[in-house]
Amino acid sequence: MWYSFNQREVSELDSKNRNTMVDAETDTPSVNREIKDGVFKLLFETPENAAELYSALKGVPCSPDEIQIITITTIISGQLKNDLAFVVRGRAMVLGEHMSSPYDNMPVRFLMYLGQLYEKWIKMKGEEKYLYGSKLYKIPTPEFVVFYNGTTTRPEKETLRLSDAFEVEVDKDLGFLELEVPVYNINRGMNEEIFKKSPKLKQYSDFIAKVREFNQLYADYSQAVREAANYCIANGILSDFLREQGGKIVSILTAEFDVEIAKRVYGDEQREDERVKIAKNLLRRNRPIEEIMEDTGLSREEIEYLK
Repeated sequence: MWYSFNQREVSELDSKNRNTMVDAETDTPSVNREIKDGVFKLLFETPENAAELYSALKGVPCSPDEIQIITITTIISGQLKNDLAFVVRGRAMVLGEHMSSPYDNMPVRFLMYLGQLYEKWIKMKGEEKYLYGSKLYKIPTPEFVVFYNGTTTRPEKETLRLSDAFEVEVDKDLGFLELEVPVYNINRGMNEEIFKKSPKLKQYSDFIAKVREFNQLYADYSQAVREAANYCIANGILSDFLREQGGKIVSILTAEFDVEIAKRVYGDEQREDERVKIAKNLLRRNRPIEEIMEDTGLSREEIEYLK
């Protein structure tokens, strides 16, 4: 087997990277609030992997010592969550990754992230006073990107715009704001040119694909993640990363999976549809899961969640 982690190792947050900017005032949660990390962030929060990804996107060489990682702590759906950005050569790149959730609102979220990023950047440099001087204060140029690897069919690349979220059309005689976000589909068969330039991104995509494959074989999603990780380690796919972060990855993906199941079962407003009501009635009568799946069209995971 690939690892044997204790509970502390499964849940602890990784804060060892010397290139990571941490703002104690804004990034330290209360003891009762756990900050969630994503697998994508864990992989690309190292300067080496961030430099590889930046080079693949920009088409120019980048070395790890040019990367300065910035963690942006946000509250989404009532949960504290760490998102990833980094500064390199006067540019601030904000990264977003979604496994399966809709991402049409990413421009609005990036707008919110950007204010936090600049506030943290200026504060950490101790240069707040220069904002009120007569000389123009220079800030890193913002850049945005989203990587999509959900199961819904989406194009290889598309562009989201902040202005699409505006209630009324902008008045171009006055000042207005636009923010464009390219979305790259990193499922298999998509954006092969980027994969060639960033092996880590391709291996990440392969790992998530393997998780989905093993999820078809095992009713327990945690076991599916573990088996997928075992397979990837044996086949040289993110081997070192999975050995080091294995327990945390199982915890993260299982938590995300539970949230997605909850959304599908109950809906955003926890409304029950007819299939859920039928499934609950059949569960009360101790009917086999396979029979409930056939009668309702719900997946095994959804029915297990209802139990």
